[in-house]
Amino acid sequence: MIYIVSKIFTAFFLPPGLFITILAASAFFAKKLRWLLAAAALFLYGLSIHPIADRLLAFYEAPFISTQLPDHADAVVTLGGGNRRGTPIPLMDESFKRAIYGLSIAKKMDIPVIVSGNGEDGYNEFLALLDSLETLQPILKADLNVSDHFTDHFAIIGETKSHDTYENAQLTMKMIGKKEPVIVVVTSAYHMKRALALFRLAGAKNLYPAATNFYTDIDKKGVQSTDLFPSMWALLNSYRAMHEFFGSIKVKLREMKNK
Repeated sequence: MIYIVSKIFTAFFLPPGLFITILAASAFFAKKLRWLLAAAALFLYGLSIHPIADRLLAFYEAPFISTQLPDHADAVVTLGGGNRRGTPIPLMDESFKRAIYGLSIAKKMDIPVIVSGNGEDGYNEFLALLDSLETLQPILKADLNVSDHFTDHFAIIGETKSHDTYENAQLTMKMIGKKEPVIVVVTSAYHMKRALALFRLAGAKNLYPAATNFYTDIDKKGVQSTDLFPSMWALLNSYRAMHEFFGSIKVKLREMKNK
């Protein structure tokens, strides 16, 4: 009983359910704009439940559920996702998973991994990764090699000037310095489609996606009753999907400009 009550309380008295409840109540009592308030409540509710939110995000994640890597590549590129300086592991959740996955691929293939992102106040993704690895050093057995220039073997290299994926793609291509390099791109699954398009705009042709940070269960069948409760996690998935949708429009504009 307590479990059910706690689920209902979380769903309807914490955001986003709280705002849905307020909008729905306002629509019920309002004399004006009733239908607008009701529509807003219904729209927010739809974005806040997993059956809808996960389907929106799965459109971007599903194509990258499996990873097929080449026999050889020139570099692995891990895209930045934020950090918090001064914490034991400065890389934030998405950045950490991307970085660790990218490192494992690069070490296995004996190729460099380029860590992108300029960060804030001079503290970039490259420095955050090194500090994170320093914290994890007691459990690390690999000999981590840090380099300030591109190599043909495993090394951790910082690309610390880019502000977004498009700039990262351009600077990465210059850093590798080969006409048609083979690149393994590591980023969150929902962001991969747009990342690959931006790398192609920068002139990269031989791209291999290695996605991580999946937020939808591709193989899940059926809907549980709790999936119909408003959830901040579901709303966040809707946000990710909408962010990629509008980001793809920006990519299309770049493609039109480059033609």
